[in-house]
Amino acid sequence: MGTKKFTQFGTFSVVILSVVLIIFVLMALTIGLTDTMSTIIFSIIALILFISLLFFYKIDIEIDRVHITFNMGIGIVGKSYNISEIESCKPVKNSFLYGWGIHKIPNGWLYNVSGMNSIELTFKNTDKIVRIGTNKSEEITEMLTKLINVELKSEDNTPVYQIKSQTKNVIIFLIVVAAIILGFNYYNSMPININMKEKQFEITGVYGLPINYSDISAIDTIKQMPLIEMRTNGFASGKVCKGHFTLKETGGATLFINFNISPFVQLIQKNGRVFYFNLKDNQSTIEAFEKIKSRIDSTK
Repeated sequence: MGTKKFTQFGTFSVVILSVVLIIFVLMALTIGLTDTMSTIIFSIIALILFISLLFFYKIDIEIDRVHITFNMGIGIVGKSYNISEIESCKPVKNSFLYGWGIHKIPNGWLYNVSGMNSIELTFKNTDKIVRIGTNKSEEITEMLTKLINVELKSEDNTPVYQIKSQTKNVIIFLIVVAAIILGFNYYNSMPININMKEKQFEITGVYGLPINYSDISAIDTIKQMPLIEMRTNGFASGKVCKGHFTLKETGGATLFINFNISPFVQLIQKNGRVFYFNLKDNQSTIEAFEKIKSRIDSTK
């Protein structure tokens, strides 16, 4: 007997993930165009959805004389079991509550990308079960049951069913996602820079923007920030705040600050918009303040 392969396309997973992916891509290209923070958030979500698509767009089940093996999507997640260690195989219909993907079910695990049909495997050396989604449950059950009932003598028949290296691959995937999130936080937490130009200066980084010297009505340094009442659309991690916040004393304001670094520059535009910022250290902040103030004075 050669290897027999059964493939099920993950129609449900692909449709749902694709629709949500398109929504977040469109949001990143529309709402995010005027908001750097939103662009980053939507892009990260879209990336995670795209990776999920690669994981769940299909499921392959392969059976030979010794093993039954399944792989999901591009093959990072999968397992292989020795047929000699399988007690039984039967076709089952999953409850709608079991859902799709990879998750725990009563007394076992479910691996499914679409539909309600699965095969259920029980094992000789454990009471745990495994359900693998497939649209060929009857055919696979018939083939596997015949193999289970045949006495096989093979060097490959080890007493414990083999598990592929998908655990390592899943860990790698989780590390990649964690690295993206940590990288996102690290990038957002970096100190801003001030690029001085002839008629304006530019605040770099997340939520960064140019400010015309002629639009500034007042600028000064303060030693203590007003209390923050609410974050309306911004990034906050530890002592770093960037974006739009509501302050107790001044109301709405745009912040680019690290609370551990003093002083803070308070800038008020003629239209009433308020900004607070500081740079990587005390000296850099004061130097930027003096340069901006000098440019403002020269425009009067």
